[in-house]
Amino acid sequence: MPDADRIGTFSRHWSKMYKKVCEGHFDNASLADDAMISLRKDIENYGHNPVFFLKEASARLEAIQNNPLFLPVHNWEDEDDYICALRRVYSQRYKPNPRGINMAISAYKDLVHELRNKGNILGSLQEALISRYIHQVYDGNFVDLALIELENHADVDQDGIHQRLNEMSIFIDELIDLHASQIVRKGRVKRLRSSSRPARLKTVSIEDDVFSLGNRK
Repeated sequence: MPDADRIGTFSRHWSKMYKKVCEGHFDNASLADDAMISLRKDIENYGHNPVFFLKEASARLEAIQNNPLFLPVHNWEDEDDYICALRRVYSQRYKPNPRGINMAISAYKDLVHELRNKGNILGSLQEALISRYIHQVYDGNFVDLALIELENHADVDQDGIHQRLNEMSIFIDELIDLHASQIVRKGRVKRLRSSSRPARLKTVSIEDDVFSLGNRK
């Protein structure tokens, strides 16, 4: 079992998260909730600038998407020039966290690729960009490093951990979308709610249900 204090590739809060995944004592929904606690720490540490950066960039993608007749002839290489120029502006004016901005740029390029191939993005482009940004942070600060750790440790259940990470992703995707919606709506990355997912319902047996009926007044 990896010691959380000795996992050098992770930050401390992600080391603890990786250890929980390795232990296999927690259900996937609980692991996802815990992962979001670590993820929110990173999003808060990167600050508001990556979000403001993506909100500004979303206006350009909306203009492109709203002119579908021009999509086949759009020069997509211009998007690299645009996002690099926007980065220079933000770097000079606001001194943003470099890693946060890099992940925001990756999110923008990811959505550009999808728009280029599909021609349409459903829903809010701002939410789509910020959701992809949060995914970039999650993958870059945890999942990618977890896979590296697995390659370096033959004494762990690699197949089991791979499966656990994959099964967690269902809950992670849902929570990331909920957090992206909060960020767009509130305009900030601080004080996001721990979980907007409905609490899991307790299983009630027939005997319990009959007993509760008998005690109603």
